Amino acid sequence: MSMIKCKMCGGTLEIKENETIAICEYCQTKQTLPKLDDDRKINLYERASHFRRNNEFDKAMGIYEQILEEDTTDAESYWSLVLCRYGIEYVEDPATKKRIPTVNRAQFTSVYDDDNYKSALEYADSQQRELYEKEAKAINEIQKGILAISQKEEPFDIFICYKETDKDGRRTPDSVLANDLYHQLKQEGFKVFFARITLEDKLGSAYEPYIFAALNSSKVMVVLGTKQEHFNAVWVKNEWSRYLSLIKNGGNKTLIPCYRDMDPYDLPDEFAHLQAQDMSKLGFMQDLIRGIKKITGSEKTVSKTVSSVNNSKIEPLLKRAFIFIEDGDWKSADEYCERVLDIDPENSEAYIAKLLIDLKINKRENLANQEESFEENGNYQKAVRFADTQAATVMKGYAEKIKNNRFEKIYSEAFKIFKDSEDEKELKYAKTQFETIREYKDSESLAQKCFEKAETVRNDGIYNKAVELMSSKDKVLTEQRENLLLKAIDEFYVIENWKDSSEKIAECKREIEKIRIEKEEKERQQKEIERKYKRNKLIGKIIVALCIIGVIGYIVLHFAVIRPAMNYKKAQEALANGDKVHAMELFFEAGDYKDSVEQLDKITGRKHTVIADNQNTIALKNDNTAVAVGLNMNGEANVQDWADIVSLHKGGTATFGIKSDRTVVSQGLKVYDSQSNYYGQNEVSDWTDIVDVSGEYDYTIGLKVDGTIVTKGENSFDQYSHSTNIQSEVLTWTDIVEIETSYNYAVGLKADGTIVATEVGKSEYYDYLYEAADNWTDVISLSASDAIVAGLKADGTVYVANLNPEHVNVNTSKWTDIVQIDVYDAHIVGLKSDGTVVATGENFAEQCNVEKWKDIVAVSTDYAHTVGLKSDGTLVGTRYTGYEDPGEMPLYCGQCEFQDWKDIKLPE
Repeated sequence: MSMIKCKMCGGTLEIKENETIAICEYCQTKQTLPKLDDDRKINLYERASHFRRNNEFDKAMGIYEQILEEDTTDAESYWSLVLCRYGIEYVEDPATKKRIPTVNRAQFTSVYDDDNYKSALEYADSQQRELYEKEAKAINEIQKGILAISQKEEPFDIFICYKETDKDGRRTPDSVLANDLYHQLKQEGFKVFFARITLEDKLGSAYEPYIFAALNSSKVMVVLGTKQEHFNAVWVKNEWSRYLSLIKNGGNKTLIPCYRDMDPYDLPDEFAHLQAQDMSKLGFMQDLIRGIKKITGSEKTVSKTVSSVNNSKIEPLLKRAFIFIEDGDWKSADEYCERVLDIDPENSEAYIAKLLIDLKINKRENLANQEESFEENGNYQKAVRFADTQAATVMKGYAEKIKNNRFEKIYSEAFKIFKDSEDEKELKYAKTQFETIREYKDSESLAQKCFEKAETVRNDGIYNKAVELMSSKDKVLTEQRENLLLKAIDEFYVIENWKDSSEKIAECKREIEKIRIEKEEKERQQKEIERKYKRNKLIGKIIVALCIIGVIGYIVLHFAVIRPAMNYKKAQEALANGDKVHAMELFFEAGDYKDSVEQLDKITGRKHTVIADNQNTIALKNDNTAVAVGLNMNGEANVQDWADIVSLHKGGTATFGIKSDRTVVSQGLKVYDSQSNYYGQNEVSDWTDIVDVSGEYDYTIGLKVDGTIVTKGENSFDQYSHSTNIQSEVLTWTDIVEIETSYNYAVGLKADGTIVATEVGKSEYYDYLYEAADNWTDVISLSASDAIVAGLKADGTVYVANLNPEHVNVNTSKWTDIVQIDVYDAHIVGLKSDGTVVATGENFAEQCNVEKWKDIVAVSTDYAHTVGLKSDGTLVGTRYTGYEDPGEMPLYCGQCEFQDWKDIKLPE
């Protein structure tokens, strides 16, 4: 029996073999089924149906066409292409509660004439064909209605395509820009389709007929936006992709992309062949309107009524205004200007007078002597706009002279700094000054030269400091010498490619290695002396004990030494044979013999000694106690009384610690709290033989030494529809060596390097996870959040399942030599084998600013900070001191106030 999603409501359908028709138990809709002859095709159908249900019709069509490349007789794929082409969305009829089709992509072509519809009928069985014909009839009737309404609409000149609101329902900056563009175009006499205004009298009606009519009649479409995701929003893309299709099919139309506050390379790939316009450039609106006039072959302008203007009344008023200006009587001058504009609202001379009043200038020719530009002044802009060609040229000349004077002053000051200064800050200041006048003379090239000179000054300073640290060998003790060399390496790493810095780093490392070898040899000799003394002392004790207690002494020796040694040896053999779970059990049985504890934690990969969680930082010290700083919202940082802890673990409302006897302690919410929806998920004190723990807000799971799972919590978030009982799934898992949880799913790493997962509630993210991670192999460690699952491979590369690609942007494709990973909702941090750190994803709180870290042995990341543990037992962390997160919590809550921490336990 196979399981797929209902194409109407998204509910789960259980399909028997060879069935081609099914009825959904959730929406009671009778529907046709695809050929479900292999798992790969099922996964492709599920993904395509997900996109189609979310109105991402172009993405869905690409997958259906991929299916047809492999099986040209699949009737359901042909029918699904029909649904995508006509933008069919099934909505619930309030009266009958049945799912009925709506058309979001009307066509002039009847559905009966569609080639894909004809192919669907050709390859369908009798039952499928009956349903296809019934649905086609309904779609055809809807389409007729759309065409009937659209034919009555007057044609449009321009279609403005934009995103009206964001995900929180607030108006976007795009909406404001579109509104300004609409009114400018209307003022030029164009008939413009602007959804917010054009459709405001169509409330309660279907919008498709009017959108369809506007798309087909408009000669120009302007697509504008301020973010990459706005251009790719479902309904925005629906409009411009349909318009591009009309162009592709021979329509005499033009699409103009307009962007602001973003990189033009982030525009959709479909726009690559088009000339995009930057809305932040001065004169953008005039250039756009002029271009549209050329495209449409129109010289439409708002008519100006001049015949009614009585020049005999205006001229005396203007003369009085300019006389008042000469006398400095600004108030009276402004009153007379307003009287002129009451008669003629487009009188250029009146706006020139008002500009003089604004600037407190007595004569217009003095405009050229101003120090500051007045091009942004509204009266100047109107004066140029309504002036004749000659007068406009004069006014623009004044503005241009001011700009040149100002540019020359900036240029001269910056050039003097460039020529004379050897100060990095001054040179960077000169660079920014040149950049403000980039188009003046050779300012652009001088800006680059300033930057290069500043870099030279900076790099030389760092280099000289590092060389001085290196050259102090005759002035300090050996211990101090090693620290100075380490500091020199840190300095050289900052300028690794400068001069011979790489060679200097290697030289420092060789000397440090020599110092450490000498120290280790001295320590080894001392330990050998101590070991021989202890061995001889122990042998003497054993002989005395055997003499005293005989057989009892042998039994004690057997269970204290011989049996743990045997278990340790067997564990090593099991590990060498790839039997990780059996090795876990044997190392556990070996107790604290040799490094059994460390070997056990290496298998699970989960011996965390520092974690960043819930705006807190919690660390394990060398004496196996814990320290913490941060927000401590739920009491999860109250770990000061913990002792005998071997590893730390994150939870939704708690922090967990595994003790050396493999029991678990927790700190956090432990009483019912209506706001936390607490269900006992933190009450883990009765657990035993635990090697890993991971928790969420309403459930916690633990990994036992035998590779099985234990759980806590009721897993029933009613207001979030958490209806799946996770316990019934994870309790069946076996051979597990690592676990991860999130709000939407739980994930387990099996001993063979593959993963298992189970859904928590009804989550579309789980579908993405199943598809992305189903074929993962050779995984040695996991990290997961609500939107990302990452798997570290044995070769040091990283698998990523991005479960929310529309809002999360991460890329680890170029990562290599990774030894540890940690993720949060929208970013990933990776530790490399050389002790450096890489990160990718959202960086709103600077949590990914880790590129300069060195000598790191462990990392952990959270919502708004990342922590790194250095080899000397100290910590480094990202720190954000900006604005608070609106409506939630401060982004910085003291979670990096660990400057006095030392002796933090290093991972084995």
